[in-house]
Amino acid sequence: MPKSRSRVRASGTEIKRFLRRGPQDWQSLKARFLAGKPLRLLLNGMQRNGEIQRDHQGFYHLAEIGTTFTGLVEQHAGGLRVAGLPIDKRRRNRLRPGDRVEAKRHDDEARVVKVLEYSSDTLVGVLQSRARYPYVESISPEYRGRVSLSDVPDDAADGDTVRVTISGEDRRGLVGFVSDVLTRSSALDQAAATTLAAHRVPLDWPEGVEDEARSLPKRIDATRYRDREDIRDLPLVTIDSETAKDFDDAVFAEPAGKGWRLLVAIADVAHYVKSGSVLDGSAWERGNSVYLPDRVVPMLPESLSNHLCSLKPREARLALVCDMRVSRSGEVTDYRFFEAVISSWRRLTYTEVAGFLDGGKLAVEPAVADSLTALHAVYQALDKAREQRGGLDFETREGALVLKDGRVTAITPVVRNAAHRLIEEAMIAANVCAAGFLESHDRHGLYRVHDAPDQDKAEQLASAFAFAGVRWPRQSITPKAIQRALASVRDRPNGWLVAMMVLRSMQQATYSPANAGHFGLALERYMHFTSPIRRYPDLVVHRAIKQVLQGGSGKPATMEWLVAAGAQTSMTERRAEQVGWAVDAWLKCDFLVPRVGETLSGVVAGLADFGLFVELQGYYVQGLLHVSELGGDYFHHRPASMSMVGERSGRRFTLGDQLEVRLTGVQPELGRLDLELVSGASQRTRRR
Repeated sequence: MPKSRSRVRASGTEIKRFLRRGPQDWQSLKARFLAGKPLRLLLNGMQRNGEIQRDHQGFYHLAEIGTTFTGLVEQHAGGLRVAGLPIDKRRRNRLRPGDRVEAKRHDDEARVVKVLEYSSDTLVGVLQSRARYPYVESISPEYRGRVSLSDVPDDAADGDTVRVTISGEDRRGLVGFVSDVLTRSSALDQAAATTLAAHRVPLDWPEGVEDEARSLPKRIDATRYRDREDIRDLPLVTIDSETAKDFDDAVFAEPAGKGWRLLVAIADVAHYVKSGSVLDGSAWERGNSVYLPDRVVPMLPESLSNHLCSLKPREARLALVCDMRVSRSGEVTDYRFFEAVISSWRRLTYTEVAGFLDGGKLAVEPAVADSLTALHAVYQALDKAREQRGGLDFETREGALVLKDGRVTAITPVVRNAAHRLIEEAMIAANVCAAGFLESHDRHGLYRVHDAPDQDKAEQLASAFAFAGVRWPRQSITPKAIQRALASVRDRPNGWLVAMMVLRSMQQATYSPANAGHFGLALERYMHFTSPIRRYPDLVVHRAIKQVLQGGSGKPATMEWLVAAGAQTSMTERRAEQVGWAVDAWLKCDFLVPRVGETLSGVVAGLADFGLFVELQGYYVQGLLHVSELGGDYFHHRPASMSMVGERSGRRFTLGDQLEVRLTGVQPELGRLDLELVSGASQRTRRR
């Protein structure tokens, strides 16, 4: 433990000299100066004289540090800002976007003195009314923490999901009042409703959307579309999960020359959702569909997503088709796009197709069976090409929730089989062709951009492979080098941990009209084309392709609009991911509530200064083993060796260690599990 400094006698000069280092709270001042009534009186006097100021969080700072101004707090990629200046980190824990504050400029930073007006946006959280001081645990992404309540309404009970309006603050933090009770239903409903509300995912359709959707035809008369190619005689099939309700892609393959012909037919959503329409406006706002364990918040009304634009078997549908020629080496040697009328012959599942490809039986027409056999051959060629160019293929470690009667009854491992991979490679091939097609016709769309790791991410990557004992050439970060390194650890017992760390070191993919390639897939150009039912960028690409096919009809999207569309859809995609992760963690934690007090097996999956993150075996969820639970020693976090080491004992906890832990507490709404150590980790000691 670091030694404490000897305290000095307080004086106005010494206090101001100390505050020049930055704002300090009462605890810091007590640690520096001889505390007691004289120090309090001195501070109060300096405040009255205008020498120092005390802000709304109790921090003291020099009054003459800069010009005072007011402004609205805004959220930026790097954190909170006011008037374009980043806010001092120690001031952010009680601020939200939309708060109007008084601040002082200090160099290139804003130091908030007080909040003049709190944001009118409500926070969403879970009511804890049985506590000594009732509060709401906020799960809204813009503010995580407790909000004290001035009172608890009669119609709200402990555990309810509520909206809170912030009205002030006290020494414990923000203070507010319950403005609305959202739900008090089952854990499944509460997790979904609460998280969707907290992230402000639109649930209600704007006025006119459903009327516009109802005005569309209920079924397709193929004879009315003579300008389209009629390929209903081709045995196209959809391959999806057992629970899927919207089918936006169908596939077909057959031998052709020394390779194959591969067709990817995608629902022609752009035929119905016109640019600038009410439907288009709501699709832009939602950006994408949000998929949760028991429900979907669709980008488009169900009359389109589950019916008119869903490629149901034996029903005529309008489609935009990518017709490719694939060589035995997995190269797409030629392709064309065309508008078509199709009819899916079968609605197949990944499980059924994987069983068939593995030699099992499948009750389908001979033409469908022949197509599936050809599709498998195409997949093998495309997969080999991906491997040769270095495209990354992560084996993730995930758990799927098994639901029955609105409850989680089990958690099972997610398995990707040959059918999943087959569809994935076919879709990637069509997406690459979409990007090439628009480029060849000098048209703009939205690229799916995935940048190479930056310097910080590169360090994480190097650490991951150093932990695995893999020699890593830092100067040549390429997908192929990463792929080879991953392959060398794939069969190790903790190979999944290395893959997880590598995945975390990757940049987040975004949408942009400017092409920067796709690092993860090792592709020079890539656009999303295959899911216009559930992703707005795909709809943008469809419109651009159709304009080319129709001889340049329609007004192309401007670059300014495409930039805005890329930013909007990147944001909504992140939002959907965050909602999915939060609901998944909530339900897994809720499933573990009956096991509080039990001893469980786990593996160290992450480390931080404050403790270990332990993944519980069979539950695919991590809990926190706080550093204070590791024993009577002072433990140091050593990132280089990915370990936590006791200062006196030398006891070491390392990434991948097997532990026995006791589950001591669960907070489902926060996705939080608290653990204490029972046994485990290495007993290696070192001599000091």
